[in-house]
Amino acid sequence: MITAWPRGLPGAGEGAQRLADRITALTEGRLTVRLYPAGELVPVQDNMDAVTDGRAEMSHDMASYYIAKSPAFAFFAAVPFGLVAQELNAWVLSGGGQALWDDLGKAYGVKGFLAGNTGAQLGGWFRNEIKTVDDLKELRARIPGLAGQALARLGVKQVLMPGGDILDALQAGTIDAAEFMGPVNDAPFGFEAGAKFLYWPGFQDPSAAFQLQVNIERFASLTPSQRAAIEAACGEENLRSLSEYSARTPSAIADLVARGVELKQFPPEVFAAFGRAVGEVLQEVVESGDDKTRRVAASYLSFRSKTMLWTRLADQGFANMRLLDYPFPQG
Repeated sequence: MITAWPRGLPGAGEGAQRLADRITALTEGRLTVRLYPAGELVPVQDNMDAVTDGRAEMSHDMASYYIAKSPAFAFFAAVPFGLVAQELNAWVLSGGGQALWDDLGKAYGVKGFLAGNTGAQLGGWFRNEIKTVDDLKELRARIPGLAGQALARLGVKQVLMPGGDILDALQAGTIDAAEFMGPVNDAPFGFEAGAKFLYWPGFQDPSAAFQLQVNIERFASLTPSQRAAIEAACGEENLRSLSEYSARTPSAIADLVARGVELKQFPPEVFAAFGRAVGEVLQEVVESGDDKTRRVAASYLSFRSKTMLWTRLADQGFANMRLLDYPFPQG
């Protein structure tokens, strides 16, 4: 198993190792999974190619890393203003998403499984305050994927770099803003030494799903029980990872604030501009993509439209009411 994470990275890196160990345990060692951290066996950008051509049997990373191969991959990881983690699980596992993912992966010799999630992320680190849409113009920001393409429409200059290079770039002033993975993973890097403003809410990653992609021929060659073990281990890690991020994030935010980080909310006009730009990007994806991309996008966006009402009535409705001033014990 190759990964996109440094060994032991909180959350993602730990989860990848846990997944490797779990597959080994469930198969009683008949499949022994050895983990290679980011860049050790192949460069991270070559992970899918390495799985396809057999240099590795599997990779733990994010499907959205491969939108250059097909924009459709983004829908199985993170779409700006898209599905939150609970909704993404529902679409992939019970709403037809997995079958579309399987069909997409065949063209690249891989089969993907959900294998972790950070949950909703914050909006990113900024060296200066963002008060109006004009403050985004000429801003140099490390933000990948569809979100980066959307911000480019607002004058942001998209910069791509590994997470390990972000702090140096912020301190040197070669970038003005950066988005990585959220407080649990951002805090160890000390980004506040280069940018003290941490904005919320995030629009780019309402959920950020990790995947296990497996060489499709190697997967087909396994016994039914071995294939079932891989699928079960991914399902277990998908739940455990999200639970772990949810448990760790509050203390990670508190730690950042104690270190002098200023939490700032995006002004409504700025967030509205984000939404319009994302809508334009997604419309182009739908109109210009190949047949597989159009089918994936149509299914995802249709599910999004339907589930938004239920989320509004249930989770969002309750969360709003929970903010009211009740005489409730603090624990």
